[in-house]
Amino acid sequence: MTRDPQVTSRIMSAVRHTGTRPEMALRRELHKRGLRFRVSTNLVGKPDIVFGPARVACFVDGDRWHGNGWRTRGYKSFEDEFRHANSDFWMKKISRNMQRDAQVTQALTDAGWQVIRVWASDVERDVVSAADRVEFAVRSRREGTDR
Repeated sequence: MTRDPQVTSRIMSAVRHTGTRPEMALRRELHKRGLRFRVSTNLVGKPDIVFGPARVACFVDGDRWHGNGWRTRGYKSFEDEFRHANSDFWMKKISRNMQRDAQVTQALTDAGWQVIRVWASDVERDVVSAADRVEFAVRSRREGTDR
């Protein structure tokens, strides 16, 4: 069954790019710990959470769109997830996303930022552990800059 492209476009335009449930849960947990951050910046890649003074940029990556969907859906490999109609399109799209993620991470790292990437599924499963990772990075970087 082929879906009308206009219907697909409408569905895809409803997918949130920011303020997702996992992102909001992580932000609440970090705020509860006394960490203050920005959510709207003009940094390359548009990180979801930015700790300016510590120079830590955090991305909450959706599993499906950033190449981890095969793990969360129980497939044996990235390629196995795409054994369906229009699979070439989706494999190329998600592969491009993964490549872009790597380029963004490298650009921010080269500019002196520490990049933390957490999977949305990890945040949903255990927001405390995800927040621990981010908090450790932020507090470590702050201590390093205070000397």
